[in-house]
Amino acid sequence: MKMTFFEVQFTYKGNYGCKYLAGEMVMVKQVRSWSKPDGIPGLIGRKIPPFIDGFGSYLQEIMDSYVNVRTNQSFGRDTTVWTLFSNVEDKIKQNDWLPPIVNLRWSVGQGNWARIPWIAFLDSRITNTAQKGIYVVYLFREDMEGLYLTLNQGVTDVLAQSGVTQSEGRRLLRQRAELLRNDFGELIKYGFNLDNDINLHTDSSLGINYEYGTIAYRYYSSAELPDDGILSTELYHLIEVYQAYVLKLEDDMLQPTNIDGSFSPAVGENHHSPISPFINMNKKVEALIRWIGSQGYVYEPWQIAAYIAALKTKPFVILGGVSGTGKSKLPDLVNKATGGVTHLLPVRPDWTDSSDVLGYCDIQGQFRPAPVLNWAREAEAQPTQHHVCIMDEMNLARVEHYFAEILSQIENRHKGDNGGYISGNLLSQTLLPKDETWSKQVLPANMAIVGTVNMDESTYGFSRKVLDRAFTIELSEINLGRWEREISDIVNMDTWPVELWYPRAVRLSELESPTDQERKTIEQVIKVLIEINSILQQSQMQLGYRSRDEIALFVLHAQEIEASFTTHSGEFVDPLDLAMLMKVLPRIIGGSSTIRQVIMELLAWANQGELPSESNADECVSQWTRNKRPSFLVDAKFPRTVARLCLMWERLTNEGFTSFWM
Repeated sequence: MKMTFFEVQFTYKGNYGCKYLAGEMVMVKQVRSWSKPDGIPGLIGRKIPPFIDGFGSYLQEIMDSYVNVRTNQSFGRDTTVWTLFSNVEDKIKQNDWLPPIVNLRWSVGQGNWARIPWIAFLDSRITNTAQKGIYVVYLFREDMEGLYLTLNQGVTDVLAQSGVTQSEGRRLLRQRAELLRNDFGELIKYGFNLDNDINLHTDSSLGINYEYGTIAYRYYSSAELPDDGILSTELYHLIEVYQAYVLKLEDDMLQPTNIDGSFSPAVGENHHSPISPFINMNKKVEALIRWIGSQGYVYEPWQIAAYIAALKTKPFVILGGVSGTGKSKLPDLVNKATGGVTHLLPVRPDWTDSSDVLGYCDIQGQFRPAPVLNWAREAEAQPTQHHVCIMDEMNLARVEHYFAEILSQIENRHKGDNGGYISGNLLSQTLLPKDETWSKQVLPANMAIVGTVNMDESTYGFSRKVLDRAFTIELSEINLGRWEREISDIVNMDTWPVELWYPRAVRLSELESPTDQERKTIEQVIKVLIEINSILQQSQMQLGYRSRDEIALFVLHAQEIEASFTTHSGEFVDPLDLAMLMKVLPRIIGGSSTIRQVIMELLAWANQGELPSESNADECVSQWTRNKRPSFLVDAKFPRTVARLCLMWERLTNEGFTSFWM
């Protein structure tokens, strides 16, 4: 019987044309126009899968001929197999039902016949290649006795990471697949299996990797291949659910995330994350802050956000403050919540060289590695986890004595094979041949060092060399009234992909594809730093190129999580204001007339931009004192910088000497 085609309303994401026969809808296709035939009640607006006529016969021909072609014919376009795959592509595209953002790709190999050929559907919003991301793909068994329609993930990017063994890479693929299945439960009602128990009957590494990466699947036996209607419908349902997932990622990314209701660029907009271009760092950090609060620990949201942005910018952060404020606990809590690894090394007052940090050669010349070197090797062997070494009470000994090699190599970082930045060799001494591997140990991209410090009379001060190479965060805001656990719906945190800890760059000149807004931000930061340098120049304390780049990159990283740069009461904390506290003010130390002039001019500049004078400085400090010495002055241009400068000016006036630290 001849069927008649009728067209119905089409909208993106929406409605489909249909074939109508004897009052019963039997087949469908999507169309792009609006036509309402007479006598077709109740069909308008229904979502109906497409019908790909002849789809099954082409798939059957591929399975019937592929092994023979692969075995007996040279690789090339002039083969029946190549033609069959091209015909499948034409058939799928012919009804024009795929959204334009979904690209169809297929492969029978490159130069040689593939043992596992495939046909993939890639949403261009998250991937344009089968090597990475998530996509829908038909995987043919090597023996061609069947094929799988799967929701899969790119395996090449994961397994190509530097230092990732095949077994570790497969473990990671399976772990990610398990996590992703939480978003695809709807597939069960369409008959899909949510596991990776597929068998491609292959011993090829790539084929086995596909098996580990599978999120969901349907199996079709060559002997019992379903008809075109079932094949079309099940493909449609899988792509529909896949697109709903991508749309949800988009919605998450496009939610207003700044406290002023504006939008922050998500990770994917700037290619920060190879895992997913729609990871919303604002939401991840907000969840982390709620989780830490639910554990009974008290930190201001901006303190946690500043720690994350600083550690991402540079793998050396110093946490200062009075005893008992949670300096050593903060890195541990963040690591526990995000799936990282924490190592603790208490610093001893008798350390005068790096032997207790990196290692030493004994009397027989055998090298004895110390904890930090051992942990660096461990981190290198576990590239999917972020490792943090906490150097507790770091200034009980002189940092320059026991930490010199690491300080130098942190400045010698270069891009590693996995997208992060690795240091040069941590050891400079010559070792015996059997110990030579230790001499090549670097600080890997997934490892950072956090030092905790108490600034009192029993500890050593930091030299400018140390302060210039670190981000220093003071946890000095104490609220003894907050003692109850915060109520939170966050029970378990998601593991963060280690790539979220990688910096955009280590120098501004290496920054890839900055947006116009990011360029504007960088220019604003540099304008401020030029003004600061004009003041610091008289004391020879100017910021160099390294500090310029690190401050600008910190501000860029902070913009990704700007919604968390707030106090508990909701006041916004400017990341640039914090950057000056971390990278500028700690450089100022002394009691000379030049230091006095510098603080006076900085105080006037950071407050309201008034003319610098001792009377204006004294008035600003008096106002700060009347307000009970707050950590910020509300009406100032840079509120926290001004408050700390008030403290430094008061010390200089009363004691004849001042510094950033107490």
